[in-house]
Amino acid sequence: MKHSSRTNLVPVAAALALVLVASPLLALDAPPGPRPGPQGPLAGYLRCLAVVDLTEAQKADVKALFEAAKPELEALRATLKADREALLAALGAATPDACAVGTAFLKVEADRKAIREATAELRTAVEALLTAEQKAKLEGCLKAPRPNGPAGEEDEGAER
Repeated sequence: MKHSSRTNLVPVAAALALVLVASPLLALDAPPGPRPGPQGPLAGYLRCLAVVDLTEAQKADVKALFEAAKPELEALRATLKADREALLAALGAATPDACAVGTAFLKVEADRKAIREATAELRTAVEALLTAEQKAKLEGCLKAPRPNGPAGEEDEGAER
């Protein structure tokens, strides 16, 4: 009888562990309402591009790169949103299935990785357009603490 109750607790414990791990992914970082300035995984990067003194030709080339990447990034964002909703649904089930929660969690992580890879490719393409001085300014800005952020916290654009 003890063995039976112990095996019944394993899926419940696994689901609870996944809930604890997944909850930071689902938490909102900012208060509701629109935030000023650019948003998303490239927000800090865009803010820093504004301080590197791009020429008009560079601005046009950067804009073209961002416009070309926009459909892919929007599709990835939509997939992430749908997969997060599926994770919430799996977690909110009356009796959460550990396998379903784990699968949904892994999909969300894969989506986040795909977004990081796509933004890294975009950043590489943009940086190929910059002079050495502009690259140095950009790196300095990306490593600087975020405005209005916690002390000692680097800009989210600095993550690679």
